[in-house]
Amino acid sequence: MNFLNAALLSALVPLVALPLVIHLLNRKFPKLFAFSSVRHIRETIARRSKLFTWRHWILMLLRTAFLLLLLLAFLKPAIPKFGSAAQDKGSRHVLLLLDHSLSMEYKGEGITSRQRAVVEAEKVLKTLDAEDYVNIVVVDQNPSTCFVEFSRNHAEAKQFLANLRPGLTRADFNAANAIAARVMLKNLSRPEIYYVSDFQRKNWANIDFTALPASVRLFFVDVSAGKKENHAILNASINQAEVLAGDTVLLEVNVGNFTSRLLQDPLTVTVDQRATFEKEVFVPPWSVGKVTLPITPGAPGAHLCEIKLPPDGLEQDDQFHLTIPVLEKEEVLIISDDPNPGKDAVYYVKTALNPYDQLQGSLLPRNLKAGDVTSAQLASAKKVFLTRAGSLSDTACADLAKFIFNGGGVIYFLDGKSDADNLVRLEKAMGPGTMPIRLGDRRVAENVAAGVQVIKGDFKSKYLKLFHGSTRQDLAMLEFYDFYHASSTGAGNILLTYADETPAMASLGYGLGTMLLLNFSVSEFSSNLARQKIFPAWIQELVKAISSDEPPPGAYVVGDGIQSEVWRSDLRESGLVSPSGRPVDVKREPLGKRYGISFVPMELGFYTLRSSRGLYSFGVNPSPDESDLRQVDKQLLPDSVKEGQQAHFVAGQEDYENLVAGRPVFHYFVFGGLVILALELGFQMWIKRWAA
Repeated sequence: MNFLNAALLSALVPLVALPLVIHLLNRKFPKLFAFSSVRHIRETIARRSKLFTWRHWILMLLRTAFLLLLLLAFLKPAIPKFGSAAQDKGSRHVLLLLDHSLSMEYKGEGITSRQRAVVEAEKVLKTLDAEDYVNIVVVDQNPSTCFVEFSRNHAEAKQFLANLRPGLTRADFNAANAIAARVMLKNLSRPEIYYVSDFQRKNWANIDFTALPASVRLFFVDVSAGKKENHAILNASINQAEVLAGDTVLLEVNVGNFTSRLLQDPLTVTVDQRATFEKEVFVPPWSVGKVTLPITPGAPGAHLCEIKLPPDGLEQDDQFHLTIPVLEKEEVLIISDDPNPGKDAVYYVKTALNPYDQLQGSLLPRNLKAGDVTSAQLASAKKVFLTRAGSLSDTACADLAKFIFNGGGVIYFLDGKSDADNLVRLEKAMGPGTMPIRLGDRRVAENVAAGVQVIKGDFKSKYLKLFHGSTRQDLAMLEFYDFYHASSTGAGNILLTYADETPAMASLGYGLGTMLLLNFSVSEFSSNLARQKIFPAWIQELVKAISSDEPPPGAYVVGDGIQSEVWRSDLRESGLVSPSGRPVDVKREPLGKRYGISFVPMELGFYTLRSSRGLYSFGVNPSPDESDLRQVDKQLLPDSVKEGQQAHFVAGQEDYENLVAGRPVFHYFVFGGLVILALELGFQMWIKRWAA
């Protein structure tokens, strides 16, 4: 037990002897006896008893015990609590680590966890004396401090807390502990660290306290709401590498349901604040579901796509910002020597690429004969189809190989008489061992009953995405009558195989580009492929999947760096603007006529740069790790500190005061003194009554 007023001990101890002095003085007083009577005879007999003889000593002991308890109460005794000790001398060094992550913005019982954290931190500051030191660490993705070192400027610390704005990033407590270890390196008196947090699992799962000195007392302050349930949009993307003008694309949205009930809410998608799409969401409890819905972004340029769920306690993750870049219509070359390109294989390929009247689709097919293939012709396109192709010259094969190497995509239907020789020339231009298959004799069926089917395939390939799951039965409906007998060379990938082990589809990568070899024809006399409903969709899918262009990310995470390229004139014409409308300071790096720019977004929404050339947009969203609000097992936290270190959970003004010097127990001594007085009074009354 400690005494908070131990200095009064020497002055109050002599008072304990006061009952003894009174007792000794009482013995010298004369005793008066009245004239004898029956009553006096009784009193005389009673006073001759031992109890009556010792009554002064008993009263003296009771009064001494009362004064002793009263003395101890004045000394303010305290029981050590949370490792406190009254004998600790010197100034306190208090370090507050405030969780500044997005999860702290959850509103429970009217206020956010961040606001509760500020209130608790202010309570800790109230316990500081004028000679005590303090510092504050704001724990977010990049923790920062209020002061460079510990300071006695308590008013500035309170102002720092009052100015704390909402947090949007993750909390890196390991980085914060590294800062704490640095400021605690000196031999400080009475060092204390307070972790004020909601103890969300994602932020506290891998916390490390080993860098902190063993002399530091650790205190955990839980400011979370009682029951925290949340739903969130975790991610959103479109299902293709590039979007062309007029395309309808599938938007894939991942929705998290971190509640104990079924999530059944409308999901709203708005494009450029005008076109709106909506779909009902059904996600089981404590799980993540995927929602897909078709949208049409519109004309070429960058389009702002905003996805929303009904708001809950954490509104920031109920919306998602995605930029969808739309390109101009794309030209696709069809190399063919078919004498009548308006019929048969060329017609089917062309119709699958653009099935709309007056070529209103996003892909514009153009016919080209094998003898006309040059580097100038190939420069106008990024994708090339070959069907019923004639003989390619060595120069044409070299140009085609260079086209693929620089990022072009080639889809080659092996349905011409010169295809075997063409593949040999292409392999010569690309390098030995590059072709995945080697062609033999061509098989031509005499009747449709002699068709073969595909029996196996690599259905994880992006080129066979349409045949995933239940749609694989559509592949079983395909029959092929004419194809080349072929064998695998071990290069590239075999994607589809016929029943006789002949490769039906193969892919190879060369430089930045890709080439697909399809060992069949779309002619109605060579297969039933063109008659299937899935045929146009598959051709469209192959065109998108074969693209080597990597579009810039449509969405970014707040706090992470963003890098891009813009024209110099665009940046001079109009600077980058944040979602709140404030100009953004960007770092620039000259790249010819363009600038490489970089910046760190700290707001949610669209960062935009508008110019005469068009719109640059960057959608910024919260980290999906912050949406699951479940807590780490708090019982394990005090056990995770290193050996010899003290760690406790505290809460409220009383705990903050008790951990400084212990828990005061003087009131128990006051109650004990009152009990002693009651005993004395009872003893006096009993003696008087017994003597009578």
